[in-house]
Amino acid sequence: MTPAAANAAIRAELGQLLREGLIDNKTYSSLSELYPVGRWDWRSLGRWFLIFGAVSLAAGSAIFLREIIHFTLEKLAIQLGIATIVLLGGAQWLKWRTWRMVGQALELMAAFSLIGLTFTLGMIYSTGSGHWSALVLIDLIIILPASYALNNRLLLVLSAVLFFVWFGGRTGYTGWGYWFGMNYPLRFAAAGGFIIALGCGHMMLEKTALARFRGYAKIWLSSGLFITEMALWLLSLFGAYELIDGPWHLARADELFLFNTVWAVFNVLLIVVGARLVFRMLTAYGATFLIIQGYTLFFAHAADRIGYVTSSFLAGGAALALAFMLEQHRRASVASPDS
Repeated sequence: MTPAAANAAIRAELGQLLREGLIDNKTYSSLSELYPVGRWDWRSLGRWFLIFGAVSLAAGSAIFLREIIHFTLEKLAIQLGIATIVLLGGAQWLKWRTWRMVGQALELMAAFSLIGLTFTLGMIYSTGSGHWSALVLIDLIIILPASYALNNRLLLVLSAVLFFVWFGGRTGYTGWGYWFGMNYPLRFAAAGGFIIALGCGHMMLEKTALARFRGYAKIWLSSGLFITEMALWLLSLFGAYELIDGPWHLARADELFLFNTVWAVFNVLLIVVGARLVFRMLTAYGATFLIIQGYTLFFAHAADRIGYVTSSFLAGGAALALAFMLEQHRRASVASPDS
């Protein structure tokens, strides 16, 4: 591990201790000064390359097998079953040899193989009901506990994606379309709030019973925040519409004002709480979506009135000014860690 990566890990631990109330802000600031963070986080970069490599290798293997083997659903199911077992076995061997990150990437590949197997079996034994979301639920029921049994955060991230797909398919998607339409946004907002509550509870239990899974709470929180932010974004634009082909664009002004206010207050609270707890993920979510809300309101209600050429210049200039201000703040923070 490089010194910069080690310092980043130490700072993450200090932030966790601060959120758990084991140290105060002054102690956190003084200790953080001793561990400056470099420009590159090679460990995180390596993790992303592993994820990309795992997905690409799984896709390439599937294409290769399809080219050299006569394709039938039954043969594909057998191949995917064997691949899942082999990948899990290889992952355990690599983790035993202390290649933990590569082993976790193989476990992620095994999970993708399992998803393929589930859908293949679904096509083989299909009754014509069209309830594809049930297949996603089966994968979620298997992969979510496996993420804890194998202590693999990548599997927990995949579980969050599976939940998003299953919940959408179960609560009103039509066919395979409208993936970002989220035609029942209030349901997603409620689900996101529930996941955020689970994340908060998980963070508290990470001090005791779930100490082995420290850091999992961030994934729960991030998943809940993303779902909630997306739902509030759609509610702020279209209101609480329920029919994908209904008059969603005719939402009343007071309804849109209400949801925009809720969204803005939610993001301001995220920024405040994130700054108070030194939890940069919360601050980043709040600031990012507050900016997105500003741009959304501008292009939805002002751009067509002042002309798209002028509005594009205004939006671009505002973005550049914001980037300049953020860079100034970053430089000031590096020069004076206490600020």
